[in-house]
Amino acid sequence: MILSQGQGMKAAYTRLKRLSMAITCSFLLLLPTIAEAFSPYTSKELEQLEKEFVEQINQANNIIRDPLATQYINHLGKTLAQHGQMPTPYFFLVQSNQINAFAGPGGYIGINSELILASDSESELAGVMSHEMAHVRLLHLYRLIEHQKDMRIPMLASMLAAIALGAINPSLGSGALMATLGGFTQNNINFIRSNEKEADRIGIDMLIKSGLDPRGMAAFFKKLQQHSRYYYTENIPALLRTHPLDEDRIAEAEGRCVHLHKSSYPDSVDYPLFKELIRTNMVNDNKKLLDYYANRCKKNEQNNACRYGRVLAFINMNQFQEAKKILFSLLSVDSNNLFYIVAMARAEIGLQEFDHALQRLASLYANYPDNYAAISSYAEGLIAANKTKEAASILLKGTRKFKTDLILCNQLARAESKSQRKGYAYFTEARCQLLQGRKKEALRQLKIANTFASKDKMLQQRIQAKTEEINDMLEK
Repeated sequence: MILSQGQGMKAAYTRLKRLSMAITCSFLLLLPTIAEAFSPYTSKELEQLEKEFVEQINQANNIIRDPLATQYINHLGKTLAQHGQMPTPYFFLVQSNQINAFAGPGGYIGINSELILASDSESELAGVMSHEMAHVRLLHLYRLIEHQKDMRIPMLASMLAAIALGAINPSLGSGALMATLGGFTQNNINFIRSNEKEADRIGIDMLIKSGLDPRGMAAFFKKLQQHSRYYYTENIPALLRTHPLDEDRIAEAEGRCVHLHKSSYPDSVDYPLFKELIRTNMVNDNKKLLDYYANRCKKNEQNNACRYGRVLAFINMNQFQEAKKILFSLLSVDSNNLFYIVAMARAEIGLQEFDHALQRLASLYANYPDNYAAISSYAEGLIAANKTKEAASILLKGTRKFKTDLILCNQLARAESKSQRKGYAYFTEARCQLLQGRKKEALRQLKIANTFASKDKMLQQRIQAKTEEINDMLEK
């Protein structure tokens, strides 16, 4: 935990030094569309791998399920993908003190909270993201698993999820993974090394076309390499051997940026706010957090990210009036900022000023009806104000757009339950359980739902169809 400006610099260095520099930044990604060209698995097996991986991610307790944070990281990923000529991946946020980015099946990429805090600019964060996305586009994983005809899909999905979530120490996880991949040889390692620079090149191109500083990638990797030298001697983790950060590679990445016309690339307004949102999600001691922001803000009273961090700390401590005082000032300068609007609504809801909060959130939703954070925030406000039928209506639309999202699914189940639509609430809860791979629990929820559906033929039919679907899954 960073406490003050002076301590913050020391702690930042200590954090980087002590973390084992678990820079997995792995390229374990699957893109089912053309997987069979490189993989022993069929398309159906690869779809199963993606599904089971996502289910285990959904079960995890250390996923940061903050709609604003999720919205930001995926918007940045979408921007990179649009300029990288590739499908948009899905980024999820892992609460962890390891500097780590991990890509799993189907283009699901985990970014650890500590990596975000270690970044000094949006371009550094985007540099890590674009590098991993380049490995997706280049389909490097398939060469790594082409010998794995005997490894069962559930085992592979569990292993990938365990590494992504930090259940396996990242510094050991990749080594364990490679040891399990029986066909993994020095040739595979050489293959990986030869493609790192290619991923750098494509990732840098994504950054340039996206209007981000391409020097961010090399800067972040160089930072990690310099700190890892102090921590490791002979026992370099397997991932650093298979995902090398050597001087030559960094020099080439820097060389690709020497002819840039722009000398500076300002961060977006949202990047520093996102970073403070992540910081406040990681810290349980809000008193220490407030002390940290008090010292930091004193140095620069115009630091909006610092002031926003104080707002979040105040909200976490139920000091809503203090939060509102700062937010009025922030909104007077940037009245359309999503981070400020949602924070103000949270403070108003905390003070039971529901009319003001809902007016604010309704306007946000009207302007951005497809925005994930706007949907979730407005629905949460409606639930708090006991307008649960309206919340359920909005969430039904939201769950159709974000079909595999656990947050919206759980919100919908709550809204339906509070609006006394018990049959629908249990049916939705069954869907939420399925998103987590809990098939038997889903069947139990459907059985309860059926007891409330005696007068609703359409719901009965949906329950029966979903029950048959799950039973088919269990048989297979």
